[in-house]
Amino acid sequence: MKTFIITGASNGLGAALAKLCLDRGFRCILVARTINQELYHKTTQTSGRLTFVSADLTETNQLESVMDEIISHLKNDVDELYFINNAGMVEPIKRIGELDIDTFVLQAKLNYLAPAILTDSFIKRTQGYNNKKIVVNISSGAAKNHYEGWGAYCSSKAGLEMFTRVAGIEQQREENPAYVISFSPGVMDTNMQKVIRSANETDFADSARFHTYKEKGMLRSPEFVANILIELLLEPELDNGKFYDIKELIK
Repeated sequence: MKTFIITGASNGLGAALAKLCLDRGFRCILVARTINQELYHKTTQTSGRLTFVSADLTETNQLESVMDEIISHLKNDVDELYFINNAGMVEPIKRIGELDIDTFVLQAKLNYLAPAILTDSFIKRTQGYNNKKIVVNISSGAAKNHYEGWGAYCSSKAGLEMFTRVAGIEQQREENPAYVISFSPGVMDTNMQKVIRSANETDFADSARFHTYKEKGMLRSPEFVANILIELLLEPELDNGKFYDIKELIK
C-alpha cells in the first residue's frame, strides 16, 4: 500500500494531494492545525486509509513527538512511503527594515525549521525501511530568485532548498536511501495567492504582476499541480536532491 504523509493538508495543494491520493486508493496521514471537513467526511468511505494528526508545526520543540505519532499510524503493509512537507506561509510581505519580527520568526519556523526537522526525523526513523521512501519539500521559484518585499520568504525557501540538496547527496551513500527532493509548483490559485495580491506595491514591488496572473486566468489549480506531482513521484527513478520545477514537467 502506498502511504502519503502530507503536512498543511487542510487546504490548497495539501488538500488537493490528499483527495487525489485517496481517489487512487492510497493511504493518507494528514498533518495540519485544522481538519478539512470535506476530507473528514471521507473517513467512513476510505476503509481506514485516512488518518489525521493535529499539530502546529511552528511549535518546533514538539516536532519529534509529531513524527512519533505519524510513524505510529504506519501499517505493516506499507510498500512505498511518501512524505510531503507542504505547509508554508508567505507573510510577512515587507521590505527588510520594516519586517514584523514575530511573524518573521513564525515563517522561519514553518517554512524552514519545521520541514528540515521533520525530514531529519523521518530519515532517522525509516533507516531500516528497505522499500521506496521519498521526502518532498515543497519549494518555490523564490528559493532561487529574489523579489523585493519577499526577503523573509525567499531566504526561508533558499535555506530549505540547500538543506534538501545536502540531504539528497548524503542519502546517495546510504544502503537504504531516502530520496529527498524539492518541488516548485509555480503560481497556484490558493489562499497564499490572495495574501500576495493583498500586499501593496510599497511592500511588494511585483504586486501588479500577481494581480495580472489572477485576472488573466494564469494561476494553476491545486488539483492540476497535485496530479503533476503524484505522476512525478510514481516515476521509477528520481534524482536525489534535485529541484523539480513544474514548468519543466508539463508536457
